[in-house]
Amino acid sequence: LLRKSMLLLATWDEFDFETREWTIPKEHVKAKKGEEHEHLVYMSTQVAAMFRELKALAGRSRFVLPGRGKADQPFAKNALNKALEGLTFNMEPFTIHDQRRTASTRLRENGWDADVVEKALSHEKPGTAGVYNRAEYAKERKKMLQWWANYVDSIITESKVIVGNFSRR
Repeated sequence: LLRKSMLLLATWDEFDFETREWTIPKEHVKAKKGEEHEHLVYMSTQVAAMFRELKALAGRSRFVLPGRGKADQPFAKNALNKALEGLTFNMEPFTIHDQRRTASTRLRENGWDADVVEKALSHEKPGTAGVYNRAEYAKERKKMLQWWANYVDSIITESKVIVGNFSRR
């Protein structure tokens, strides 16, 4: 449920694989001036496994997604959206940022509390409610994000894709 920039700027020192928590520094979190804060991401088992694989692929780079040919720089800002251009979706155009809208909608349609969804999206409530409510909803977010990972897995595994080595005869 992250913004693309949060992922592209991520460094390995932000991750705790023991607790499956990723602390995104306030400099990488979109917020109004004076309201900057860190954002804590609770990683599902699937997400933690993916990041462990990425760590092996990143080599010695401090970045989770190192730049192509430049391990000391993050991945290019437009690279993820470029990668999507080769895929087919039922909506055009579809960007990396659109997955946040999709997740928010599906989570709410499946009964998840709006405050929990908004906190996972790193959104703060406007006005007094946002000033007074400092709840992290840790327990609920962990449960919701694991549900989301399982949901995404179910979509991927239910597709009827046949993989084979076919040749012309």
